Amino acid sequence: MAENTWSLTYDDIVDGVKNYGRESLLSLGNGFLGWRGALVTNTYDVDFYPGLYAAGVFNQTSTPVAGRAVINEDLVNLPNVQLMTVSIAGQPLVINNDTMTNLTRQLDFKTGELIDQYRVLVDDNPEHFVDIETIKIVDPVNWHCLALKFKVTPSYDVDLTVEAKIDGSVENKNVARYRDFDSKEFVIQSITDTTMTTHTRTTHVTVALASQSSGENVQSKTTKITDDSVIDQYAAHGRTGQTVVITRVMALASDLETKTDPTALVQNAVDQTTFSEIQQNSHAYWHELWQTKDIQITGDDAMQKLIRMGIFHLNQMGNRHANPNLDVSVGSRGLTGEGYRGHIFWDELFVLPYYSANESTVARSILKYRTNRLSVAEKNALSENETGAMYPWQSGMYGDEQSQLIHLNTVDNTWIPDNSRLQRHVSLAIAYNMWVYQKMTGKLDHLNDNGLEMLIQIARFWINKAQSAGDRFIIAGVMGPNEFHEEIPGAHKGGLLNNAYTNIMLVWLLNYLHELSQNPASNFSQVAKQVGYTDDEQEKAEMIRHLLKLSINSDGIVEQYEGFFQLKQLDFSAYQAKYGDIHRIDRLLKSEGKAPDDYQVIKQADFLMLIYNLGAAHTHELITQLGYQLPDDWLAKNTAYYLKRTTHGSTTSRPVFAGIYVELARQGNTTLESQAYDFLTDAIGSDYYDIQGGTTAEGVHMGVMGETLSVIQNDYAGVDMLHDMFVLNPRLPKQWSKLRFTQLYQGAQLTIEITAKEVTITSNRDINIMVTDQIIALIAQQERKVVYNG
Repeated sequence: MAENTWSLTYDDIVDGVKNYGRESLLSLGNGFLGWRGALVTNTYDVDFYPGLYAAGVFNQTSTPVAGRAVINEDLVNLPNVQLMTVSIAGQPLVINNDTMTNLTRQLDFKTGELIDQYRVLVDDNPEHFVDIETIKIVDPVNWHCLALKFKVTPSYDVDLTVEAKIDGSVENKNVARYRDFDSKEFVIQSITDTTMTTHTRTTHVTVALASQSSGENVQSKTTKITDDSVIDQYAAHGRTGQTVVITRVMALASDLETKTDPTALVQNAVDQTTFSEIQQNSHAYWHELWQTKDIQITGDDAMQKLIRMGIFHLNQMGNRHANPNLDVSVGSRGLTGEGYRGHIFWDELFVLPYYSANESTVARSILKYRTNRLSVAEKNALSENETGAMYPWQSGMYGDEQSQLIHLNTVDNTWIPDNSRLQRHVSLAIAYNMWVYQKMTGKLDHLNDNGLEMLIQIARFWINKAQSAGDRFIIAGVMGPNEFHEEIPGAHKGGLLNNAYTNIMLVWLLNYLHELSQNPASNFSQVAKQVGYTDDEQEKAEMIRHLLKLSINSDGIVEQYEGFFQLKQLDFSAYQAKYGDIHRIDRLLKSEGKAPDDYQVIKQADFLMLIYNLGAAHTHELITQLGYQLPDDWLAKNTAYYLKRTTHGSTTSRPVFAGIYVELARQGNTTLESQAYDFLTDAIGSDYYDIQGGTTAEGVHMGVMGETLSVIQNDYAGVDMLHDMFVLNPRLPKQWSKLRFTQLYQGAQLTIEITAKEVTITSNRDINIMVTDQIIALIAQQERKVVYNG
């Protein structure tokens, strides 16, 4: 029997972080709302974690730790608007992993519905039970709304009481290592019989929730209000096999995204919509979306399902109806959990290409989140005696730095210094996202509303940070994406020297800025003058982009950073024998009193990340531009060198290797094809199989979802939309007989079907593209077949 590739289905009962992880994967959302896939009958405990989040709603708390106040800014877990409780003959029904049987959970990608079905034993009599079914939906069009249908069917005649609650007693408790911090994020301002209005404790955001419910096969309904809840209580004379149905329409709004009173808005919303309307909106939205967003493969049903799961989640995290109305980006865990406190990192880099090629309004909105915080980035730079704009490694509500100065080592529960804020390459990712948007959409509107000003200020930060050293420029005091290395051994100061990723991306940025300065449509000269971009800075930029320093050995290995080659080797096999899982070997070393900075151990290979961003050819061009030479087999040599030293401590690591191996196979090294597919398989299943041992419990990994889709389309299909023409250079894995997808490129919608030797392409307008080395003139609506040598 073929696997259902259009849903995420579970039919067993699990506990602890494993169930938390499933709740993350079963989350619903619409760009504004994130609704964790917890059972509606359960409140927070070690096995269950209901969560409801609104994009952009953060709060700051202060907790004394080791004699100092630790300030945390968290995405707020809002009041639990889904809570349903059942009483049998006046006694509360206990619903947990011991009393539940026959649990089936299904998230339908085609409709956006989450359906849960489970049986709950009432007492010691096995004939006494109730069957529960719930349907949960988020409205992707009227994006303040969500809905729930709750059905309970007793196996015998018995009186039932069903309560539909808004529970305001919740706290942020999703992440175990955060629970010792102050986790009460909001206070309740007012409650009516349908609404609860709250206020975040320190950021002063007003959030209102409303619930309107109705019942079938019930005798009465009463509404109660307590200090922290609104309760619609239904009484029913339960009959054997007769279903009691409670339908809830709910809404959530804050004063961040609405100009009106949030309480009035949510009340009006629940008054004017129905469960059926929300359901119809969801069905229609997803039906339309899949017409152009699906990536279809033939030959691997398990991977097909996970591809669709990734597409589904990315289109819940970003929504064309909601995001243009919001001042938000997409956090590294989306709105599916509280990992990394809901903060925005450089992970935008992994999804901006997807949105640019599929939902450009979402991409544009994410870029605006950064331009809206330009003044804060400029203040961040001044606070550390820097110039221009210095964007924070972790950003939340305001755009100031939210990275801690210390963090908890979960292996031995000790507090250790945290230099992660030195990952200044986040600003290079922001610039990269702007370039990607421009190349894919053909638009320059990202330069409006301080966009070009932001780019110039980012560049000024780096131009002034680069220092002359002999006949080259150097950059010191920053970290690369590989977070295992924070400082040069013996330096006793955070930051590295000449990180290859950072330096080459800076050369790329200065090239981009030069390109814009030559484009009359960019209004570059006027904006440069406005922000104080001086002639001296521009002259220095020209020198930097030809004279920035890299370290490359005689074998053509580009050093991760200056001094990496001198670090000690580490016996990975010995650590695997001792600990098993070594993906976070940095924590293991620290627990042994050793410093990862002393060893050639890598969380993710910085230099190889460039290949993911820019492609091998472009990366080679930038290195050559700096006056360095690489051997013909530089890519193979560098990949092999860094693979031996990489533990894949980040889920974003494996897709990089997958993509490079596809490229190496395209160049003739066919022995790497199976390894490429293994890397892709592991990466695309990283959340589904929770390969990092519990991290999915804290939310899905948005970055790896975007990356794996990129490997499929950019590497296996060979799509390149970043270098001034739509290019297609396929090399399908042997597991697939066919790959089909749609891409948007500068106003053209291209539908592409690839088999082992033939490409079939249709465009909705005339456009010239390149397939392998052939220029193909596509005529609107005319199918074109091209034979290629895969």
